[in-house]
Amino acid sequence: MKSPDERIAGILDELSPLLGVIFYACGLSEQEARKIVEDSCFALLAKRRLRQPDPEGWLLWMIIERCRALLLGMEDEDIEDPPE
Repeated sequence: MKSPDERIAGILDELSPLLGVIFYACGLSEQEARKIVEDSCFALLAKRRLRQPDPEGWLLWMIIERCRALLLGMEDEDIEDPPE
């Protein structure tokens, strides 16, 4: 069985091409993009979403919402979890 770190690394590998497009479209710097991915991965672990049926979808949703929040000047507390 894979460790949580290995599972997240695999998810990020799968999402990498799409994330690059999203970050480019949002005009985010590499540092901003890295922070969004790190924060989203920590949230994935903290909320134990790796055990859910679609952790990839949850992580992608969270990354998109964090990009949106950054562009709109929102706080992290304003970001809601994706629907179940």
